[in-house]
Amino acid sequence: MHPALNLDLPEPEWIGLCRAQVERGKTISQVSRETGIARASLSMLLSGTYPAQSLDLVTRKHGSRVLQLYRDQVLCPHLRRGIGSEACLAYATAPMSTSSPEKLQHWRACRRCPLNPVSKENS
Repeated sequence: MHPALNLDLPEPEWIGLCRAQVERGKTISQVSRETGIARASLSMLLSGTYPAQSLDLVTRKHGSRVLQLYRDQVLCPHLRRGIGSEACLAYATAPMSTSSPEKLQHWRACRRCPLNPVSKENS
């Protein structure tokens, strides 16, 4: 096993939500069943010993489900944080911005996003 990389990166929001559920009295097994995350993986994520060098893959796989379950939000892949469904819809229906490179990047990312509520309505 490789030693854990301590890069002092902020913990993903969804892991904090799982940790809060455990601190409120749920067992790791209960949170695991609710979220669909393997119990052993969840235990390692909560203790900070998850062996992956990056949490990107596990975040893509489980982050949205955890945010939806515990905060009624969606995980915006562009912002890398949870946003409300109303905010997601506002970003999805916003016109293309030419005044700000950041807004243009977000607009483009939103068009390709699998969570985009507008593209789901057209399917």
